Amino acid sequence: MAAAMGRRLLQEAEQAAAEPTVTFPDDYPNSVRHFLLIGFLGMFIGAIVFFYMGISRKVNTVMHVLTFFIAAVSACSYYAEWAGLGVEYKTTDTTPRVIFWARYLDWVVTGPLILTDLALLSKSDTPTIISLVGNMVLYVICGLIGALTVAPYKYMWWVAGLIFLIIVFMLLLQRLNNAEGYGGDALKGLTWLTILVWIVYPIVWIVGSEGTGALGLSQEVGILTIADLIAKIGFGFYLLANVDAPESETVPLNQSSQQYV
Repeated sequence: MAAAMGRRLLQEAEQAAAEPTVTFPDDYPNSVRHFLLIGFLGMFIGAIVFFYMGISRKVNTVMHVLTFFIAAVSACSYYAEWAGLGVEYKTTDTTPRVIFWARYLDWVVTGPLILTDLALLSKSDTPTIISLVGNMVLYVICGLIGALTVAPYKYMWWVAGLIFLIIVFMLLLQRLNNAEGYGGDALKGLTWLTILVWIVYPIVWIVGSEGTGALGLSQEVGILTIADLIAKIGFGFYLLANVDAPESETVPLNQSSQQYV
């Protein structure tokens, strides 16, 4: 019996030794490393610019501070992923997958901050802000759990996360059509920018490493990097350009920017 157990342990050790060891960032494809570096540099430069735009004003605003943190948190996330941190080589699925769990830590912070910017612009009440932030956090948590789970259970988590994201979109559209007219054209542009870009995330999830794996890793990282830069850096410049405008064409927007200084 002891001999049989010894042979089994020896066989398991030989199988483990035969399996290739995957380490990051050494085993990243070059294109993945390049996209992650582009994401880091874009977020890092954006954070510096947003920080300067805030301190160069006579009085800083909440929107400037939030926009800086959005870019700064994403810069940290992309640098960690580029350096091989916040990434897992998942072997429990049907095929080995590369899961960037650090991006979920990024989204669980930056998603609510983006929604808070939009809520301030539309002068939303506290229950609306809590609902926006809460549903966004639940969406990200569902995506993370699904990414670390195997089929078919992970697809249930994806569906649950999609429901929470749809609730976020519904709330954003309700505030877009607020009766008071707060936010003006800036709110309209930023809301639709956020919705259209955020639609990309669950689609990439279901076809990327977290889901079916039909999309290559390089394509997945490239698409998400571009989407992130638009949703955060593009969003930030668009928002602050309207907040910093000397005279806004829409009175409600001007009142909103004055209120949150």
